[in-house]
Amino acid sequence: MNNKVQKMVSIALFASMGLVLQYVAFPIIPMFEFLKVDFSDIPVMLSMFLFGPVAGIVTAFLRSSLHLLTTGLSAPNMVGDVASFIATTVFTLPMYYFFNKSYKSSYKISGVVSGILSMSIVMSIANYFVITPLYLFFFNVGADNFLGMPLANYVVMGILPFNLIKGTIVSVVFLILHAKLLPWLSKKQSFIEQRTFSK
Repeated sequence: MNNKVQKMVSIALFASMGLVLQYVAFPIIPMFEFLKVDFSDIPVMLSMFLFGPVAGIVTAFLRSSLHLLTTGLSAPNMVGDVASFIATTVFTLPMYYFFNKSYKSSYKISGVVSGILSMSIVMSIANYFVITPLYLFFFNVGADNFLGMPLANYVVMGILPFNLIKGTIVSVVFLILHAKLLPWLSKKQSFIEQRTFSK
């Protein structure tokens, strides 16, 4: 198996892992139980750190596409999976940038903080102007009836704290895996590449 095929297979496996993890979710804000944390970003980040940012984005796209196919091609589901893809992308890319510059703790902290803040800010803006209004449109309801409060309040009390907490939880898990698992995966990947080039 050549290096290109190995990379494609690995990306597909990471996307499949992300899909499975997307179904294992739990709420963290009692008032908004439909906002759930999952760890589907972890395989995306592993793919990104092993094969580069483009591979990570492709992994996130495949994961969200597979989730859409398995949950049904409805408009609300499409909105949700597009939002999930955007959230993953703006969360993981800053982390990759800082982690890739240096393995110093200060860069790791900068990566984690920038990733969490990027996701929280982008998703708050997106939910206020696009994502939640689309949900309200498709379900033909108003914000006060559907959310029990004005849209702006929902973003401040729900979306913003949710993404801050989610980003923190996922980052802690990734940091543990980054310290323990990623070096082993990188060595294995390098070994495979050396065998490929030696043939």
